[in-house]
Amino acid sequence: MAITQAGAIGTGATTVYTSSGTTAITCMFFMNDNVASRTLNVHVVQSGDSIANTNQIVKTITIDPADSYVINTEKLVLSNGDTIQCTASAGSSIFPTISSVDI
Repeated sequence: MAITQAGAIGTGATTVYTSSGTTAITCMFFMNDNVASRTLNVHVVQSGDSIANTNQIVKTITIDPADSYVINTEKLVLSNGDTIQCTASAGSSIFPTISSVDI
């Protein structure tokens, strides 16, 4: 199992995970390290594509100050080069931690 911690999610498409080989995402944490609520969008993007409505899995979820949003109910299987990309309502507030395993 591997843990990936990217920097803060920006207001534009921010890649928080890139698959190298075939991987399964077991859990994703998004922590709001700010005194104000922030919103988050999450996309699972096939290699070579970009974020779009068709690959969005979380839309405008609000994360309260000093709180986290966790996605852990289903595993995501990604092929080589597939990415998880996010946008936030404000940069430098939401920090992702991704747990994955090679399969």
